[in-house]
Amino acid sequence: MGYVVKLEAYEGPFDLLLDLIEKNEVDIFNIPIAVITEQYLDYLHSMQEQDLAIGGEFLVMAATLIRIKAKMLLPAEEKEEEEEPEEKDPREALVEQLLRYKAFKQAAAWLNERYSSSTGCYTRGTTPPQRVTAPVFTNLIGGLTVRDLAAVYGQILKDLYAEPPSQTIVQRISVVQRLAEIRIRLVGRDRLSFDELLHNKSRADVVVTFLAVLELVRLREIRVRQDKTFGFIEIMPQHRWEG
Repeated sequence: MGYVVKLEAYEGPFDLLLDLIEKNEVDIFNIPIAVITEQYLDYLHSMQEQDLAIGGEFLVMAATLIRIKAKMLLPAEEKEEEEEPEEKDPREALVEQLLRYKAFKQAAAWLNERYSSSTGCYTRGTTPPQRVTAPVFTNLIGGLTVRDLAAVYGQILKDLYAEPPSQTIVQRISVVQRLAEIRIRLVGRDRLSFDELLHNKSRADVVVTFLAVLELVRLREIRVRQDKTFGFIEIMPQHRWEG
C-alpha cells in the first residue's frame, strides 16, 4: 500500500510540507527528505490525475526537494584533515524557511482567533446608528408621462439584474517553473514526448516549454531525439540515454 494523500486545500508548498511533517511525526530539524519528497510528489501526481491546476510555487518546491534528495544520496568525498570543514546540511535552508513560515502561520492563526472572539463583544453605552430615510418626491419635474416612467423603471430593472463586469486574468508560467514541471514528469520514466508537454497549452506556453527543453539540454539533464524533420520528438533523461 502506498501513501494515500487526501487532496486538501493548501495555501502554498510550505503549508503542504508542514502538514506532511506533522502527519509523519518527524523532527523538523531532521527531515527524512526521501520520504517527504515521495509523498509530496504523490500529492502533485494526484492533482494531475484529477486535472487540477498546480501552482508554479508547488513545482519549484518539488524541484528543490528532488535536488536536496539527490545531494544527500551522493557519496561523501574523502577529504584531508587540514582541508576546509564539511559542507552544510542541504536541508538547512529549507528548515529555516519552514520555521519562518510556521511562525507567521501561528501568528496569523492567533490574530484570526482574537478577531473572531472580539467580533462577539459589544461595549455598553453605544448609541445605535441613525438611519437616514430617503426623501419622498411628491412633484414630478419636466412633465414625465407614464411611458417615460415605464422606460426608466425598465432600465432600473435591467441595471439591477445585470451581471457585474468581470476580468479574465491569464496566468503566465516562467521558464523556471516549466523546468521544474518537466523534471517531475521525467521522474521514474524512460522517455517523454514533446507533444505530451504541449497538451492544452497556449502559444505562449509552447514557447516557454521549448525554451525549458533547450535549457535542460544545455544543462545535460536530458537528450532530445528526432528521426526526421517535423517528426516525433522524444525526450529522454541523460542517465537513461547513457545506459
